Amino acid sequence: MPLLWSGIAAYVFHYEIELLFGCASLPGTDPDQLAVPLSYLYHHHLAPTELRTRALPERYVDMRRCDPASIDAERTLSMLPPLIKGYLRLGGFVGDGAVIDQQFNTTDVCVVVKTDLVTEKYSRHYERRSKDNWAKDNWTKENWAS
Repeated sequence: MPLLWSGIAAYVFHYEIELLFGCASLPGTDPDQLAVPLSYLYHHHLAPTELRTRALPERYVDMRRCDPASIDAERTLSMLPPLIKGYLRLGGFVGDGAVIDQQFNTTDVCVVVKTDLVTEKYSRHYERRSKDNWAKDNWTKENWAS
């Protein structure tokens, strides 16, 4: 996985991509059974207005399914699928409304990631973990775009 993310980072830097977006899935098609994770995503990671996508009206499923005060945020985050957690760790946001995908037996949310937030977060992350500060010196556009 680190190699995959490194490749994505190189591509983003090389082509000066500012915004990534796509869908991420929760297993299952019953929004009531997914009330906690959907509500958590809406109340804690909703994209700012200028970046917020909205599911098509005919496919829209409201993500606000339970009281945000009733959600154990830490526990809910730990139970999310790894891909969604990964996007959130990168500073990703979700759009407004989920979509049920019967064919794949999933409930999908749109994820939006501003790439400038990614480089800041990962630079700090690797700086903390690396004794020789490899990332601080090498996690730059110039070093990844060649």
